[in-house]
Amino acid sequence: MNFLFILIVALFFAACNNNSAKPDVLVNDKSNNTSIEQLLKDTTTVDSVREQLIAELVQNKEYSKALAQIDLLLAKDSSNPGRLYIKADALERMGDTAGAIVHYNKAVINAGVFVEAEMRAAILFAETGNKNALELAENLLKNPGAARFRSDVLMVKGIYYSKTGNTAKALELYNQLLREDYSYMDAYIEKGLVYYDMAKYEDAWKVFNKSTEVSNKFAEGYFWMAKAEEKMNKKQEAINNYKRALALDQSITEAREGIQRLEGTK
Repeated sequence: MNFLFILIVALFFAACNNNSAKPDVLVNDKSNNTSIEQLLKDTTTVDSVREQLIAELVQNKEYSKALAQIDLLLAKDSSNPGRLYIKADALERMGDTAGAIVHYNKAVINAGVFVEAEMRAAILFAETGNKNALELAENLLKNPGAARFRSDVLMVKGIYYSKTGNTAKALELYNQLLREDYSYMDAYIEKGLVYYDMAKYEDAWKVFNKSTEVSNKFAEGYFWMAKAEEKMNKKQEAINNYKRALALDQSITEAREGIQRLEGTK
């Protein structure tokens, strides 16, 4: 899911690799005449440069190449929590959920306390309807160090109940979350989707509409309003909201398809 937090790769290397040298070398610095290959041969900078290379590969979505570089680092220190976390992150991004969970758990075990890794594992468990999501969520709610993630943890629990068909419990969690944090935009979408999947399109529309009242720049809210309107045979309203969504976020290709579909049937 995109709704939680994006953690910067380099921060975890910095936090977990205190023994590595950190030269002022940027992998993508065109003005630097020293090649990456040459730098990787220098034993005083090799780990630091490789870390920067991994960060760039992940940013460029070259996950297989990034994983190959991460494994070279893990060959030196297989229990390094930061490196295990980065491997899990790359695996998750390329769609290997099972592998990602394994490495998030290894990061937690080796770090002792690694709230971010626990959160990411909990998210993946929730999205796959695995009850381990609830155990991790409860542990995080009891952990004072995870207090800043309280809204995210409630979201994890809500998603788990949505995935496992317990709609009443899911709505209870989303309502609790929105009472505590009304600006948690994706909770409106998840709550609305509970109604949408139950074919309660008017109830779903009300929730999606509320999200756009909280933020009139929330493209996903307009998109789902349009989806609900289309189900209710409100074609012009749906077209208008698909257009609003697309104006705010050109990457929502389904909104463009919705406009073409509905304008062709008017």
